[in-house]
Amino acid sequence: MGQAPTNDLRIVLLQHDLAWEDKTANQRAFTSLVADSAEPGSLVVLPELCDVGFTMQAARAAAPSSLPWAQELAARHQVWLQAGLALSEAGRVFNAACVIGPDGTLRATYRKTFLFSYGTETEHYAAGPGPIVVDIAGWKVAPFICYDLRFPEVWRHAALAGAELFTLSANWPARRHAHWAALVRARAIENQAFVACCNRVGHDPNLAYDGGSALIDPLGEAIVLGDGRAGALVAVARRDTIESWRRDFGALRDLQPRWLGGAHAHP
Repeated sequence: MGQAPTNDLRIVLLQHDLAWEDKTANQRAFTSLVADSAEPGSLVVLPELCDVGFTMQAARAAAPSSLPWAQELAARHQVWLQAGLALSEAGRVFNAACVIGPDGTLRATYRKTFLFSYGTETEHYAAGPGPIVVDIAGWKVAPFICYDLRFPEVWRHAALAGAELFTLSANWPARRHAHWAALVRARAIENQAFVACCNRVGHDPNLAYDGGSALIDPLGEAIVLGDGRAGALVAVARRDTIESWRRDFGALRDLQPRWLGGAHAHP
């Protein structure tokens, strides 16, 4: 008899120097990057607001919708795709992470919970209702966006809802890189989960970005770690790593949910 499938997941993180508010250029670049790096069944993670950059021109970022481009891209290469996009819904614009299946269907939309008031994001985008957990190739995945990284309570709620892998799309500036490096590891360690984080590189009119995209395992070790250069980072999240660690070191089993309040992650 053959061995049961391991359900390991190939993850591709595409850190890129985003062209400022230029959808055509950014979409062309990511189309090429996905073609060069993706294999069918992979999970491909793009940065926050991947085809415009961290602009406060919310209406311009949302129109025309970039979702059809992302869906066609996922379907063409038969990959799971998390694309950071601006979405217009009922007169409001959300900074969103759209999770698209290998058949091109939109499987889930996460709307950024914590908006970056320091950068005036609260004045231009609407906040989402909280974390979600979605099934990706047999993994329970919780997508997040950039500033959410600083708020561990929502990550914990997602972990209690079954999340095994957190995916983070970001435009995290170089001046606070030390915070990024510490927090992505902390979120993995405290939730005994993988963290796949994709940050941009380069410059926009306001800030510099130095990447640092990574796949962090449940023990806080970097399986792959990017520097400040654009490109594709590829690594595998292994099922036996998370299962054995959660079984042998039962920190999640020792949680006391009464300290977390009554919020819940959404399916």
